[in-house]
Amino acid sequence: MRVRTVIFVFFLALPSLARPAAGQEAEVQQAVAETLDAWRTGDFARFAIFYHPDTRGFFLDGGMLVEGLNLAALDAAYNAGFRADLDLGEVNVRVQGDVALTVALLEGSLAMPGGGSTQGSWRYSDTRVLEEGTWKIVQYHFSEMVGPTGR
Repeated sequence: MRVRTVIFVFFLALPSLARPAAGQEAEVQQAVAETLDAWRTGDFARFAIFYHPDTRGFFLDGGMLVEGLNLAALDAAYNAGFRADLDLGEVNVRVQGDVALTVALLEGSLAMPGGGSTQGSWRYSDTRVLEEGTWKIVQYHFSEMVGPTGR
């Protein structure tokens, strides 16, 4: 009888155990959207809130690994005309404790300093850690989509 009661209580508790992860996934999705919005509007002080000091990743330019976050360089690029008018889509988040893994698609245009621009679609992924109540990026990756759904 006691075993049945324990099993019954366990199954009753399952839905409430699943809720925090779903709530955390929504928090991470919101953090991803806020990060993109801060980048789009040139609010790099707010943008930096979402980055861990040890962040690293591959940026849109297809270049080498970037380590850290250089706010002065971002500000300079923005002031020189860099703009990212990108829409976020197909966001998929998985939370594992204090770590969140996100994949998404970005679509829109990039305006480069000096006048050039490009339209396209990019894959985006990041890994975030929960630190002092904020989901902070520790690793990110952008890559251009090619083929039937990309360029």
